[in-house]
Amino acid sequence: MALTIRIAILNADTPVPSVLATRGTYGTIFHNLLLAAASRHHSLYPAINLEATEFDVVRGEYPSSPADLDALLITGSSSSSYADLPWIKRLDDYLLAVYRDHPHVRIFGSCFGHQIVCQSLLREQGVVVEKDPEGWEIGVHEVRLTDEFCEALGGPDSKAATPRPAVNRLPTPDAEDPRPAPLSTSPKQQQQSLRLQFIHADHVRLPASGLPPSWIPLGSSRHCPVQGVYQPGRVLTYQGHFEFDRFVNAETLKVFGAKWAPAVLQAGLDQIEGDDDAEVAADIVLRFFLEGRKLAKVTEIGEQAHGGLVTPPLET
Repeated sequence: MALTIRIAILNADTPVPSVLATRGTYGTIFHNLLLAAASRHHSLYPAINLEATEFDVVRGEYPSSPADLDALLITGSSSSSYADLPWIKRLDDYLLAVYRDHPHVRIFGSCFGHQIVCQSLLREQGVVVEKDPEGWEIGVHEVRLTDEFCEALGGPDSKAATPRPAVNRLPTPDAEDPRPAPLSTSPKQQQQSLRLQFIHADHVRLPASGLPPSWIPLGSSRHCPVQGVYQPGRVLTYQGHFEFDRFVNAETLKVFGAKWAPAVLQAGLDQIEGDDDAEVAADIVLRFFLEGRKLAKVTEIGEQAHGGLVTPPLET
């Protein structure tokens, strides 16, 4: 019996025309990447079914009932999470309501999604989203993951070749501990990092006290100290865009930077040309969606003991 993960993708923007025409909506791009992540692990977990439904929150579209969902995914946007716009205020309120009233629903956000999730859920703890005083972070940059995040949810080994192989990033089949096994038996002995595409001018600022005790910082880049947050079984965010590749980011930047000085725009386009770890980042998101959900035992690669994933999603 398949384990179905029901994902509501909240589209907070529409891709630029050249991207929309060739790749579809942001929700479509995310869904395809998560399906590819599940396919990469098919030999171990052949019965994962990812169902995604898209909602245009700019136009006021929302799921009829969060109780029917397993996960929310909030996309990026050209808007700022602190903008005085009705649709942003409604999204802010909605995320807090889902977090408080439906604790079984996992919440993932990317870029704008990361920022509005932090703003909505951690505002009372002093977390603020603001214009980044350092300006834009554009192109491929390395995110240095924290030891705490690597131990809790797993991260790539920076010693591996590029692109890094996406292996052992899902829960061990017979684990009694609901947390996924770490990627390394001694993650503190290795530098852990992710290379992601970026295009943002806002950032999340933490108070001097940092995150609340149950929350874990994902990591930092040289430009941006808060590259994501993680609350086990509840929330995961990325400041970066694993859903962007060279084409998507370059086409987006050409629109965002249409009025920039040519040399400044070209410098940004040059930074986009680096290799990234989008597949690894997608694997970690899938791992997060599966976290705490009991999976059937797998006796050998490709051989299932009892027909696959035998229990429905567990409420936390």
